[in-house]
Amino acid sequence: MIRPKPFLTYFVLCAIPVLLLAGLNYWNGLRTVDSTMGAVVQHDLNSFNVAVDEVIREQESAILRLAMTPDVQQIVGDKNEADASRLNSLVDLSRYFTSLTLFDSNRQPLSFRIANSRPANVPQPDQRVWGLQGNVLLDKPGSSSSTLEYTAPIHNENGTSNVGALVGVLDLDSVFSIAARGLESSRKSVIVVLDRAGKVVYHSDRTQKAGPIPGFESIANAMTTNQSGVDQFDSTSGSYIAAYSPLPRLNVAVAVARDRAEFISAAHRWGMANVLLALLIGFAAAFVIERHVRRRSAGMERVTEDLSAIAKGELDRRIILKSSDDARVIADNINVVTERLRAQIAREEESRQFDSFVRLSAMLTHDLKNAIEALSLTVGNMERHFDNPQFRTDALKGLTGATDKLKALVARLARPVSSLSGEHKRPTKVDLVPILQRVVAMTAEPLRSKHKIVMTLPPSLFALVDAARIEEVIENLVLNAVEAMVDKGGTLTIEAGETATGAPMFTISDTGRGMSRSFVDNRLFRPFSTTKKTGIGLGLYTCREVINASGGSITADSVEGAGTTFRVVLPSVPHDRRN
Repeated sequence: MIRPKPFLTYFVLCAIPVLLLAGLNYWNGLRTVDSTMGAVVQHDLNSFNVAVDEVIREQESAILRLAMTPDVQQIVGDKNEADASRLNSLVDLSRYFTSLTLFDSNRQPLSFRIANSRPANVPQPDQRVWGLQGNVLLDKPGSSSSTLEYTAPIHNENGTSNVGALVGVLDLDSVFSIAARGLESSRKSVIVVLDRAGKVVYHSDRTQKAGPIPGFESIANAMTTNQSGVDQFDSTSGSYIAAYSPLPRLNVAVAVARDRAEFISAAHRWGMANVLLALLIGFAAAFVIERHVRRRSAGMERVTEDLSAIAKGELDRRIILKSSDDARVIADNINVVTERLRAQIAREEESRQFDSFVRLSAMLTHDLKNAIEALSLTVGNMERHFDNPQFRTDALKGLTGATDKLKALVARLARPVSSLSGEHKRPTKVDLVPILQRVVAMTAEPLRSKHKIVMTLPPSLFALVDAARIEEVIENLVLNAVEAMVDKGGTLTIEAGETATGAPMFTISDTGRGMSRSFVDNRLFRPFSTTKKTGIGLGLYTCREVINASGGSITADSVEGAGTTFRVVLPSVPHDRRN
């Protein structure tokens, strides 16, 4: 019976799970801040590197185009110092280049792009340019880590000879500034570029470029040794997560960092919001449950009372509730279950009666099948061996034995209760050798033309068993062995003797198709389990029951494609009498 509880109890029960879930989510959010930020700064670093590469490629294309213009070719070809000033009007590269210098074929400068440049400060062309054919751009590190020098050949109008060179000094600081514009829009981002000596080439905060960056030492050391990765550092302005990697072409390393405070604050806000939401959900759930439980308590009391009566065996009991009662659905379902249970009990009673009949029929059918097979073997060989007096004598004995078995089957039909109960006669001292010989003569000898029969038997072998039942066991095993070799000729081997402890034992082996280990271990001696296409599956089950009832044991050893051996051990007369 459901008893209403105080509202506070429902609230605690409802709020604890959602609060635990909210707390777990809160903790997980804080724990994943660094991994999330690591992915963010790695993306920022990749974006910055791509932007730097794009700006550099644009400037390389611009200086190469400038070297290919007819005006530049004419200026260099004429060696006109005055006309060299026209270089300023051809293209505006002052945003990225600190100097642009034209050299004639005598390797002498013609013009200075920057007004305060002096010949002594102008870099000389790359010596390889004088032997180049075609429009190729050469680059090399500048005199400082923040510059990159380009040399482009200038050909004559026909492009057949090199008449000069164009040398430009690219300011990497301006390149990094342009590439960092998208990232610097976030006030919490920091971009640092270091050369191989650890000197700051570029810093998004201009005030930090002149001196060392506080707290950045470990990452700076990793950058100067060409390492890549994601790490955390703390400075006076806050705690940061930084991604860093080298730029081999520029002989520098880049680090992009973001302040963790922004992400930590977001995690705290979401965590507190989840906790408040969990409290609201717990309050609402407790309110709904309390009202619902109060409405159901009356109906559930009636359901509980009637259900207890049904559990005690009153299956005719029905639970009657009003249609407006919340427990009406439960009551209707219980009524349906009890009706099905009553019907199931009635069907099971009928099934037990039918199963008894089926079991009796199956057992009698199996015994009848064995008797008919013995008769079929005898009758099938009459036409070929009827003139043999010994065969007629054996056939008469076989027909007499088969007739006796059929009579016994009819007698068992008149005693279904004892037939099903598996009752056995009192065991007596029985010689197994004549029984083995008789069964082989009736079931296997007629097929000697198809199979080889090998028998190794002692003069006598006594056991304490029911003679009729043990003969049925031997007949079952021999017939199974013969049927296993029906597709090809084989060898039937029957041996008998005593075990090391003096117990009588016999084995029946065939060279038939054999059985799988799984079938032998799990299904061989179970009723209605067989490998035959037309078998019933009761023979070996009956054999095991008879042998177990006699106090013996039966085992099987089989190999697929090689054959099967059944070993039967029975109680000996002296051993049994001593017990």
